[in-house]
Amino acid sequence: MLKSYLMENYGYNEPIFLNDLSVKGMSENAIRQAVKRLTTNGFLCRYDNGIYYIPQNSGVLGKSYLDPLLVIMRKYVKNNSETYGYTTGIFFANQLGLTTQMPAVIEIVTNKESTNGRVVTVGKQKVRIKKPAITISDSNADILQFLDGINQSEIYTELPRKEMIKIMLAYVRKMHFTKEQLAGVSSAMTGTTAKRLIEWGMIYEFAL
Repeated sequence: MLKSYLMENYGYNEPIFLNDLSVKGMSENAIRQAVKRLTTNGFLCRYDNGIYYIPQNSGVLGKSYLDPLLVIMRKYVKNNSETYGYTTGIFFANQLGLTTQMPAVIEIVTNKESTNGRVVTVGKQKVRIKKPAITISDSNADILQFLDGINQSEIYTELPRKEMIKIMLAYVRKMHFTKEQLAGVSSAMTGTTAKRLIEWGMIYEFAL
């Protein structure tokens, strides 16, 4: 029963979080025992404590391995049906092209956390997670992430200010952010961020 459920709802090489598993007709204990059996017979592989996946056989490497970043994203950022977090700090600055550095600790703002910040370890990767100023959703995650990026840009950039602003202006256009979206997250915006939106001319790039 559990085997077919996992194949249908997760498939190969997708993180399966034991604490999130809920199968109609199976108790929590029955699910845990079934996961244990499926791991013993090789259908499931254990990635970390409470995290499993269905490996796919590879002709060269044998069984496939789970992507550590995918595990982190599924746990704290988004799954196939909803968004509940976003990356920030150096990780996002690197994605924007403001720095070539990659962080030793990935920073994430997530609905899954209730503190102002703590470091956890997923696999071998350290992750700093903290609660958001407002609830993160599919509709506001990208713009909240960008506002954090504005606030942190001068801390992490390796570029001259003019080039940094140019890159961030281009990102606003690429993401098609609107003034309505901005208004929807205004309560989460710091004074510094609001000031930079105006001074750097970004506010004029938000569509009506």
